[in-house]
Amino acid sequence: MKRFSLFLVLAALLFCACDSDTVKVRGEVEGLNGTVKLLAEMPGEPGLTILAQQEVKDGKIDLRTDQFKIPGRVWVDIDGKATVEAILDTKDMIWIKGKIKFPDQIEADGSGLMDEYKEIKKMYKERFGEDIAKIDKRIEKISKKEKLTKDDEVMLGIHQLQKQRFLKKQANWTRDLIVANPRKEISLFLIKDQLVDSLDLQKKLFHKMAVENKESNIYKVLESKLK
Repeated sequence: MKRFSLFLVLAALLFCACDSDTVKVRGEVEGLNGTVKLLAEMPGEPGLTILAQQEVKDGKIDLRTDQFKIPGRVWVDIDGKATVEAILDTKDMIWIKGKIKFPDQIEADGSGLMDEYKEIKKMYKERFGEDIAKIDKRIEKISKKEKLTKDDEVMLGIHQLQKQRFLKKQANWTRDLIVANPRKEISLFLIKDQLVDSLDLQKKLFHKMAVENKESNIYKVLESKLK
């Protein structure tokens, strides 16, 4: 009996060890019957790579991969009807939910980094969003005219300069936020997403990062891009 119990314990430990690198994205989408794919940008690879695929017949999603090192960003293709973006920061906490008849309302939940990023995006909107939106409307109004007058061309140039100033302020604010948080992994996502117009600044900030996990998907993707 003792030997049998010991065998069960060893089997359980072996199973856990084999499953330790597996990342799971699960959930339930009401009415879903079709193909679901888990995709991600992989270091040194062009475009998106399919990491897992599942034929769903009861709405229940259970995608698993051992090719992905958290944290990082993934996309879940819901039978070609919706694509859900998520930041994975745990191996089994992301939950996809919604109804297939409302594909634009299907969402992912369960990521602390994703929640943190949403709060930062709110700050972007509060600080810069309203001003940039106003300028965009002015630019759009002038651009829609069939023929531009000299005054229109002058005003268009002025509005474009105004927009560039606000975008510069936003980039500077992002830079300061990253510099103040070199050990936080959210800073890696900010470098990748919010500073795409300044490769030199991306490289400079990335090389100053002091995160512990240098094997994560987001770190390796940035490292391959900013060599």
